[in-house]
Amino acid sequence: MTTSRDPRPAAYLIILLGLGLAAAAALVPFYHVAYLLEPGILLAVLMPFLLYGLFIESLRGSWLLATGLLLLAANLVLVAFERYLRYDGYTDDLIYWVPTLAAVLVLPIAYRLGRRTDEADPSGTSSPG
Repeated sequence: MTTSRDPRPAAYLIILLGLGLAAAAALVPFYHVAYLLEPGILLAVLMPFLLYGLFIESLRGSWLLATGLLLLAANLVLVAFERYLRYDGYTDDLIYWVPTLAAVLVLPIAYRLGRRTDEADPSGTSSPG
């Protein structure tokens, strides 16, 4: 009997890293004296990870981790570029729609291809299809 590792703790860590990434994007400079927390940006960058959390019980281990790492990498590149490399007050609005668009594209594909087979039918028999 082979034992497999539970991927859910890693998925929770990905969500926690996404929360930190959202906080880093939402803390914007206020002149040269302070930082402001922008709640719209916080929600926009956090949204893919909230949607990803809905799929934790539905995806197989490798698909769960790959999907989470893909979302994390895409958002990390976006936040690094938009917030730290060329911050201009988020005037081009990429920070608002790109994270959610990435989740809307990646998560259905991952669910379709990486869905757990044991959740198909609660009675234990596989459904045709």
